[in-house]
Amino acid sequence: MENGPSYCQGRNKITECPFTGVEFTAADKADGIVFTDAHPGVGVNQLRSLNASVVNEDKPFGPALNKTLDPFDPAHGYNATGDSVYSQYFVDIYARGQSRRMNGLIQEALQIKHKMELGLIDPADDAFIIPRASARLVELSTQVQCCTVNPTRLLEDSTGTLSAPQIIQTVRVPDPGIKDHDETDTEDLTITSFLSANAIRSQHSLDNLDWCSTNNSTVCAVRFISVPLLVLAHQGHYFIRDGEQIYEESASADKQFVVVEGATHAGGNCDACAAFWGTGPYRNVVRNTWNFIANWASARF
Repeated sequence: MENGPSYCQGRNKITECPFTGVEFTAADKADGIVFTDAHPGVGVNQLRSLNASVVNEDKPFGPALNKTLDPFDPAHGYNATGDSVYSQYFVDIYARGQSRRMNGLIQEALQIKHKMELGLIDPADDAFIIPRASARLVELSTQVQCCTVNPTRLLEDSTGTLSAPQIIQTVRVPDPGIKDHDETDTEDLTITSFLSANAIRSQHSLDNLDWCSTNNSTVCAVRFISVPLLVLAHQGHYFIRDGEQIYEESASADKQFVVVEGATHAGGNCDACAAFWGTGPYRNVVRNTWNFIANWASARF
């Protein structure tokens, strides 16, 4: 941490780190940072995965659900075989519903933690299970967080060079099959793991987050990082806007943001993207990415 333990401490934090500062030396500071399709934070991912239609954690199915927030209802835009199309109104009320649910989970976990500290609950009984937590709109709809907000450059697959600045659209493939995971899987956490890494406060899961309420937030972290920064977002995944925001929020005076054409989250050629959109084919993602990183680093270090 460039600024020591002060970054992860403070009354605004859901939980504070226990560091005193002696754990860090000058050698711990990075000379520069490269983010390759970095996500905005574990807590943010957890927030955006919550099924907002759950209003009673003890009754995550059936009539207790708020049907107006069901992302898997075709009446709201869900497409079981392809790309879902939701209205902006639905996206907004769903995002606020996710925040409402996450804030409630945080309050519940903090109450359990307090009772543990008072000896009213056995500390060994710290399981914190979250049902219906695989309902991320960006996986269902390519129109949600579809693209960059501002013109930026695309690392073109065919040439390995940067395009002129432009609004860059994702080529990710929607995954309507997450409906099955949402209905069957659970997030099996503990009170500590939830509060320390999987929780974040917000009012709107997409664009009104208390980024520094958690210690696991890339956006918050880069606000305190001043070393040279390269942010690469991968066009075949759903972190394009997140990468752009990481770049925008960085305190570094030497920073660059680029979208890698046709890249999967893991950094490979997205054949599925090319097939779905009729684009590509993408053949040079790995070579282009690492050549660009090498050239960026060589120019600075």
